[in-house]
Amino acid sequence: MHLYEEQFSESHDFPRVQSPSKVLVIASTGRSGSHMLGHALHETHRFGFPLEYANPANLSEWKRRLDIDDLQGVMAEIKRRRTSPNGVFGIKLHYPHIKLFGGFDNVIKCFPDAYYILLSRKNLLKQAVSLSIASQTGVWISGQKAVNDNPQYDFAHIDKCLRETILNNASWRYTLAANGCNYIEMDFDHVRHDLDQAINDIARFMGIEIDPADIPRAPVTKKQSNLRNAEWEKRFISDFNASGVLLSNAGPSILKRVESKVKRMLYE
Repeated sequence: MHLYEEQFSESHDFPRVQSPSKVLVIASTGRSGSHMLGHALHETHRFGFPLEYANPANLSEWKRRLDIDDLQGVMAEIKRRRTSPNGVFGIKLHYPHIKLFGGFDNVIKCFPDAYYILLSRKNLLKQAVSLSIASQTGVWISGQKAVNDNPQYDFAHIDKCLRETILNNASWRYTLAANGCNYIEMDFDHVRHDLDQAINDIARFMGIEIDPADIPRAPVTKKQSNLRNAEWEKRFISDFNASGVLLSNAGPSILKRVESKVKRMLYE
């Protein structure tokens, strides 16, 4: 995967601050629309620039550029650079990123009293197909250069993406609830079709004043799905029905897997 180089541009830095007064965490899963939402929030100049700073590849590059070895040190410097003038810092976190912090307790220490937006998609199969394609092409964000222009349909891989997405969504809900975090849930389709309302809802949730003129009326990122996505979705449904695969025969129950995974994340 090629890095999203735009993330590291100093042109996106705000005037330096010691620390933010409020933190927004977009708690998401891959291909859930978090990039779209993060860029839209950035356009308002009220929510910092919520990007995947803790993505392993991005984190490694930040460490190199900042010449800082530890995650907490890197995050402290990014917060100084990417906190908007109203004192708000934003970041996108996928559930597996928690492990990089050494557990959710360290996420809380890094972002105390954060406001969480739990972003998910209702059509999980579309999301799984999109994940499968992106993992093969290396294009997670519009503008990235593809490492493979010819992704291949793979039933087993889409099934894996679907199961992991369901697991990570459940893990986010459990973790945020169990830790008493301040969060609201948002749906990808609602955000995409009514961006104005979604941003206003987030502003009210966080107690942030925002000028209606600063809210983008349409997504500021490009839609990446195409005919291939629809074809793979139909093919997966057909293959699934033909295979006779049942969740109960596919290994440990989702509930037990969630419980086991969340415990590891919380206490590692």
